[in-house]
Amino acid sequence: MRRRLPLSVATSFALLLALGAGGGADVPWPHGRPPSSSELTDVLDEAIELADRERAEEELDAYEAGEDSEHIVVRQEDIDANRYGYGELARLFRFGDSLFEHEFRKGDGYGDSPDPTLRRVHDGVRGGLDTFSCAGCHSVGGTDGAGSLTQNAYVGGDGDTVTSANIRNPPHVLGLGFIQALGFEMSRALDQLRQSALSQAAEQGSPIYADLVAKGVSFGRLRAFPDGTLDTSDVVGVDPDLVIKPFGWKGEVARLRRFVEEAARIHFGVQAHTLALAYELNPDPERLGPGPNWWDPDNDGKTRELEEGILTASAVYLAMLETPVILPPHDEGLRERWGRGATLFDEVGCESCHRSAVHLDYLEWTEMPDTTDGQGITINLLTDGEHPKGSLLVHLYSDLKRHDMGDWLEDPHESPSGVPRKVFLTRPLWGLAETGPYLHDGRALTLAESVHWHGGEAEDSRKAYEALTPEEQADVNIFLLSLTREPKPRIAR
Repeated sequence: MRRRLPLSVATSFALLLALGAGGGADVPWPHGRPPSSSELTDVLDEAIELADRERAEEELDAYEAGEDSEHIVVRQEDIDANRYGYGELARLFRFGDSLFEHEFRKGDGYGDSPDPTLRRVHDGVRGGLDTFSCAGCHSVGGTDGAGSLTQNAYVGGDGDTVTSANIRNPPHVLGLGFIQALGFEMSRALDQLRQSALSQAAEQGSPIYADLVAKGVSFGRLRAFPDGTLDTSDVVGVDPDLVIKPFGWKGEVARLRRFVEEAARIHFGVQAHTLALAYELNPDPERLGPGPNWWDPDNDGKTRELEEGILTASAVYLAMLETPVILPPHDEGLRERWGRGATLFDEVGCESCHRSAVHLDYLEWTEMPDTTDGQGITINLLTDGEHPKGSLLVHLYSDLKRHDMGDWLEDPHESPSGVPRKVFLTRPLWGLAETGPYLHDGRALTLAESVHWHGGEAEDSRKAYEALTPEEQADVNIFLLSLTREPKPRIAR
């Protein structure tokens, strides 16, 4: 299992590389005091230790096939009983990290049939199989990064032709704990507005209109009636259930554990035990397989392919990953252009959807189980896990709302979730510099190209950007390239 290096170590390593053999270059330092020689030694020692450990695990699995699979078996009952004791968060993080890196095989339940076949185009809602590991498609820009154009997923297709599918480029997975918590707080705010409207309508005996605003983002309005019914025809940017779903290009998933559960099913044909339990009550052969036994829905001979505990560990892992950062240029002239670009970003209207900051009310997130009565795992989003973390003012560059993006970005096919083909969630821009290619299908190779594809609700902003001088457009691009991630050292083997 990987052990990540803390922020001080990562930045020390970056400076070491910049200094080079001479050791006397004048290198700007954006993170405080320069590191000491002992800190530079520590960073190299830890990076080498990490590389040695990964090599040892590979050799052990080669000697004893299947040993690596032991690192992804976590029972929810063990988590509930606090059997991991002191350092539980760190251990769950490592379990989740192991799942992210694990290359699934037949012995793990890989595949959705006794004889699985890899295919680039998904076969309807059953999905792939199109890869062997999460890390295999999330590596651009570093570990837990985005995907290249060749790692695109072709979802909802006929299993054969690319044109039958909707194309999805893998996004990076940094900062997801903050995103999940923001989505939950916004959903709670919308629910409170709904409940208040229903109460007022019942008390007054007449319909009540309620404006739906959460963290300064408007989601339209609803009408509540005295009999407890609702008219949600004027609700915009969110489903009628008013639950913010901040994951997926179309905003279709609310919680990280659900996203891991679906990703394993779709990309690996590996079914979480939570899905098998649901299959017992409500068989779903189209998504999960023909059965006939609920404990093995895909009938591949492997039961309990993914324990609920590893869903919890993976959600904890993703919530504890580092947060993207803003790193202005070192050069004084470029820094001035960066400042102008930030101003122009607001002036052309990008800020109206890509909101530069959203306030998080609570420091803690509790990851609750699905099938047990456990108390859950509580994480402090500002202190637990990898650094950097940012602050309660989350520089997300998104409103977590769905928008009509116009004809140019329209999906060729309907989504199984029912989200219209032209509608997409506002993609968070933090970490943008390390995620190219851009847009949901990776069609844009440059930032300028990604802006030019915008239409629909973003058309005015696109036109305003296109009306800028070439120098001004470059200023905006310089600003956007500062939305990046802290560099992490790694020894190549």
